[in-house]
Amino acid sequence: MNHYVLSVILVCGACAPADDDLDGLGQLRQAGTSVNGLSVNGTSVNGMSVNGMSVNGVSLTGVAMNGTTAAGSSISVGPASGPPLAGKHVVSSTWIATADNGAQVKLRIDGATAGTGPNADLWFYAVSYQTATGWSPLCGVDASGAPVLALTVAGTWNATANDLASYSPSATQFTLACRGKTVAKCVELGYKPYKGRTSQLTSCVRLLRGDFCGTGVSYTVDGNLLNVYDNIGVQADTQAWAPEAEWTPSGARCINAHNAARYDLVVSRDPRCVRHIKTTSCGTTFANSAVLIDELSPSVVTAIESAND
Repeated sequence: MNHYVLSVILVCGACAPADDDLDGLGQLRQAGTSVNGLSVNGTSVNGMSVNGMSVNGVSLTGVAMNGTTAAGSSISVGPASGPPLAGKHVVSSTWIATADNGAQVKLRIDGATAGTGPNADLWFYAVSYQTATGWSPLCGVDASGAPVLALTVAGTWNATANDLASYSPSATQFTLACRGKTVAKCVELGYKPYKGRTSQLTSCVRLLRGDFCGTGVSYTVDGNLLNVYDNIGVQADTQAWAPEAEWTPSGARCINAHNAARYDLVVSRDPRCVRHIKTTSCGTTFANSAVLIDELSPSVVTAIESAND
């Protein structure tokens, strides 16, 4: 069981909900667990903002596929059969990332840790970014002061006109996903693109963020314990909890009309996008293109019911 503490921004200023919805701006610290399909939801896609990792006021939209070793020679990402970076040979190498304002940001890999168990195929890296005064940890530090590690994922998460957290496959850029944030959580649950699970990964990001409408707007508060399971058997249904929704890469396919939903903690009425997809049978089958299903823990249901009293 992995334990972690993280600080997240619930909803970025550019992610304001529609006119009849409330926003959830704020920060909080979260102690959570992720094991056997259980995952603490969160509203940060990859780092400290919806677009990516916040770096001194800007966000990264992707990292180039080619880096430079400490000796000055070129180094490239690995084959498509694994994560973009794997192994200790990349320690001390430097890479160029692109910020959302178009500026280039220099990154350095300071350490490497091999994954274990079902994630033995992953590597976790301590990464720093260069500033005018030196190097700073890209993902911040944990409670002990150690750098939070990042894993690598092919493709990027970017904002578009209609979707503030859209995934784009890419042969030229990859993402550094900070551990404890949504993208890394989903990869560690087993949703790895190089294993043919891109649909599960992108659906998982929508699910954990409570992105019911598939627009990048998060309708959740952080710290809700969910049971997550999928249509391919990577994660099984291990709990008899209340089904909340069925998910696709485009957001929620349906909402269970019998049960509470996380958006009840954020808005005073149903978001406009979900009003026509409530059904009494939602969360019982993977038919009709559903990829993931989530269930709310009893404590989350109690919190929602209390909020609505």
